[in-house]
Amino acid sequence: MEKRFLKWAEILDFIILIGSTITLLAWIFGAPLFYRPDGPVLSIFTAISLLVMVSLRIATRHFHLWPFTANLAFLMIVGGGNISSILMLLSAPGVHINPKSTLVMTSIFTSIGLIFFSFYEILLYLRRTPDRSWILDDILIHLALVPGGMSLIGHLFQNPTYLSMSIDPRVGISIFEMVFMALLALSTILANPHLFLWKFLRGGFSNQVTFAALFTNQYIAPIIFLVLVGENWKSESYGPELFIFFGGVIATLGFLLFQAKVEEDKKSSIATK
Repeated sequence: MEKRFLKWAEILDFIILIGSTITLLAWIFGAPLFYRPDGPVLSIFTAISLLVMVSLRIATRHFHLWPFTANLAFLMIVGGGNISSILMLLSAPGVHINPKSTLVMTSIFTSIGLIFFSFYEILLYLRRTPDRSWILDDILIHLALVPGGMSLIGHLFQNPTYLSMSIDPRVGISIFEMVFMALLALSTILANPHLFLWKFLRGGFSNQVTFAALFTNQYIAPIIFLVLVGENWKSESYGPELFIFFGGVIATLGFLLFQAKVEEDKKSSIATK
C-alpha cells in the first residue's frame, strides 16, 4: 500500500514539475497561461516556488548523492522569499505592486500556503515525522490548505476580498493555482506514511468517515451559510463565513490532536504494564 501511495505521489510531483515549468516558460515568453487583467493569475514567482519544491523531492528520491544541504538552502530561499513577499505587500503595496507591470507578485494567501509547505519540507529533511501527540507535520500540511479554502469561497461567491488585492486584481489565488496547491498537498500526504493522519485512518471505517466529515465540513459549512443567507448578505469584505471556516479548521485539527494524545496515552499505559 505504501509503495503504491509513493508511486502516486511521484506521479503528482512530476505533473506539478511539468505544469510549473510550462507556466514559468509561458511567463518568460510573454504568454502567461489563463491570464486575465481583471482577476487572479498564477504568478511567475509562485511557479518558481512550486518548481523548486517538487524538483528537490524528485532529486532526493532519484539522486543518491544529492546534497542534503542543497534541500535546506533552496527551501529556506522559498520560505524566506515568500515571507519577504508578504512583508512587501503588507508594508507598502502601492510601491511594490504595479497593475501595468508584466510581472505579477505572489498573493499573501499563496505565500502563506507555500511557507507552511516549505517549513514542513525542512522539518522532514531534518528528521522523520515523530510518533507523538504533538502532530506538527499534520498541522503544517492542514494549515497550508487554509488559504486555498478561503479563496474557494471568493471564487464561488465572487467576493473580491477573498480573491485578490484591490490595487491589482491579478494578485490572488486563481483556480489554476488552487489545483496546483491541491496536487502539492495530496502528493505531500501520500509521500509520508508516518503522518498521524494515516495511522488514524487505518483505525477503521468509522475513523475514515469521521475525518471525511470533519474535513469536508470546514469547506461546506461556510458555503451552506452563504447559500442560506443569499441576497441578505452581500458583502465585499470578510464576514461570518470566515469564522465558520476557521471554526471547521480548528475542529478538525483539535480532533486529530485529541486522538493523537489518546493514542500516546494508550501506548504509555501498555508500556508501563
